[in-house]
Amino acid sequence: MAAAANSAIQRLLHPRSIAVLGASDNPIKLSGRPIELMKRFGYTGRLLPINARRAEVQGLPAYRGLDEVDGEIDLAMVMLPADKVVDGLRACAARGIPAAIVGASGFAEIGPRGEHLQRQLAEVIAETGIRVLGPNCLGMFNLRDRAMPTFTSAMDDTSELVDGPVAFVSQSGAFGTFIFSAAQNAGLGISHFLNTGNEADLSVAEVLGGLVETDGVDVLMAYLEGVHRGRELLAVARRADELDKPILLVKVGSSEAGARAAQSHTASLAGEDAVFDGAARQHGIVRLAGQEQLLDTAQVFANGRRARGRRLSTLSLSGGAGVLMADVASDNGLLVQPWDEAWQQRMAEVIPAYGSPRNPIDLTATLISDPDLLRRGLDVAVQHPGTDMIAVLLGNADNASEQLIDAIEQAHRATDRPLVVVWTGGSGRPRRRLQELGIPCFTDPGRAAAALGKLADFSLRPPLPSPERPDDIDDQVVRAIVQDARDQGRAQLDEHESSRLIAAYGIPCAGAFPAATPDAAVAAAHDLGGPVAVKLLSDRIGHKSDVGGVRLGLTDDAEIRAAAGELLDIARGAGDPGARLLVQRMAGGGTELIAGIKHDPAFGPVVVVGFGGVLVDVLADSQVGVAPLDAAAAERLLLSLRGSRLFGEVRGKPARDLAAAADAVARLSWLAHDLADDIAELDVNPLLLDEAGKGVVAVDCLAVLNPAE
Repeated sequence: MAAAANSAIQRLLHPRSIAVLGASDNPIKLSGRPIELMKRFGYTGRLLPINARRAEVQGLPAYRGLDEVDGEIDLAMVMLPADKVVDGLRACAARGIPAAIVGASGFAEIGPRGEHLQRQLAEVIAETGIRVLGPNCLGMFNLRDRAMPTFTSAMDDTSELVDGPVAFVSQSGAFGTFIFSAAQNAGLGISHFLNTGNEADLSVAEVLGGLVETDGVDVLMAYLEGVHRGRELLAVARRADELDKPILLVKVGSSEAGARAAQSHTASLAGEDAVFDGAARQHGIVRLAGQEQLLDTAQVFANGRRARGRRLSTLSLSGGAGVLMADVASDNGLLVQPWDEAWQQRMAEVIPAYGSPRNPIDLTATLISDPDLLRRGLDVAVQHPGTDMIAVLLGNADNASEQLIDAIEQAHRATDRPLVVVWTGGSGRPRRRLQELGIPCFTDPGRAAAALGKLADFSLRPPLPSPERPDDIDDQVVRAIVQDARDQGRAQLDEHESSRLIAAYGIPCAGAFPAATPDAAVAAAHDLGGPVAVKLLSDRIGHKSDVGGVRLGLTDDAEIRAAAGELLDIARGAGDPGARLLVQRMAGGGTELIAGIKHDPAFGPVVVVGFGGVLVDVLADSQVGVAPLDAAAAERLLLSLRGSRLFGEVRGKPARDLAAAADAVARLSWLAHDLADDIAELDVNPLLLDEAGKGVVAVDCLAVLNPAE
């Protein structure tokens, strides 16, 4: 089944024959535009207009129905009204057409009536197995074969198309074509553009999955308004990582207002942005802020070069421009370091004495009158062993552009390291020429530095997680705890049960005993020894501190007994007369983390880590990973926190046991994975990192179950 589905997607992407249902003889009408566009741009396959009332459409033989067409048909472009689409798809499936594009709007994006039509469409897809792009989509451009099953106006003023190694998939049709047109104008070669629309069947992820296997497609771009099946996207990201093909992605809907707009626009759900951000980072997806960043970054990826490190050498005709480049490069994680003395001397021998050979390298404005100066400087730069990337900063140099471009092209050919140009001012012709040569060119140093920073991040990315389930998990205890709560009809575990649950996964927990009475609390404290905490133990009161249900640092029998009595009174007042007490050995001081799990509608079980304790909401410093994680990925998650310096030595205190914290988070992620059907939410707060740098301990835990089926 998977092979058949993949074959259908490949025939969608590379159709040798295209039938257009409802094709119009009028090239201006929407239903006539696919024929007009494919004729104009020279589609290399069979073009089959289907029109029951005409023998000829736009000079091509027309067919009254699909049954009249001899031979295989790879793809159908269904240009029928929404209420005729279902019948049209049935006809396509009966004819054996593996894939179809539905351009009509009037489906889920318009409300209940359209939702009913889209459900009918989905039923046909499920019954027949035909793969469908859309509905409510502009279709596809395949620039290699000039296959244009689309009715877009983006081609109206275009006579030439720039093919290249970049493929682009967008949920938004109109905005997607804006990006496509901007890419073409910038000289960025596009092999394919597809708009998925409402995604009644094919998602962005599935289309990307087909494109990643396409020879000659080396960079994948995507524009998302929402994610339905996040794990599919991550599976594609794994395959792209194996093939070293970057996925450059813009996802909107990160704000509350943006999320609402996305939902109303294409009937898609935006999902929680923090989860998406964590999932993308974890799986090597390069997330970008908008159209400008997307095209800039695609430009530096398109020639296939990778960075071996973060060291950037800049050559400029202006010292000020070089300093600016150094600043913005640093902001984007790059290193503009002075060259060592020997290499400075080599550069000094080819540049004016009043220039600077340190890096940033100031070639001075003499470059305008002596363009060969750039060639000499670049000859040294491409040989410098401490250079991972090169940036050339020029401006207002049209008169010398031919020699300057020749010097840049020679250097570009002489090295496999990334090389970019910032050319500010002038006519723009030199920039276009450099882009034609496959040399990324920008007008602003900040944009160039941001793109190079993304290239370095991707080039130096860590391996994707390859988690292995720990072999010391006590599955019998886990099943018993969950089943006991189910048998009692409870949706929440109390703290003792929650702690036993994570302890069964090998996460250290502070010693504790439940107690039903004040006297039992005193006895439990004797067994534990040392100062204790006494807490309410309830499966109804989730956050004990909100009702004053915690007493800390108790040592005397009398104060333990008194505290226990007070807490039981609080429980009765809060509506839980059956509450008990939990007596817990006080943990030493340390750094407080929160670690939790939740279920995301798009990505399933995820683990959340952050700096915790009572200030968790104030600090708002957290990161998300898709479960399960290995220990290395868990450690990277912790180190990505804004306050990660707290894991190191602080004011004479030893470094915290980061490895132990990462192990606990990885184990928690396996709990999230294994119990995805049972656990809705679980918080460990705090997960305490010992101030002596020896291990971690869970001090408080609360788990909530999913409703029973």
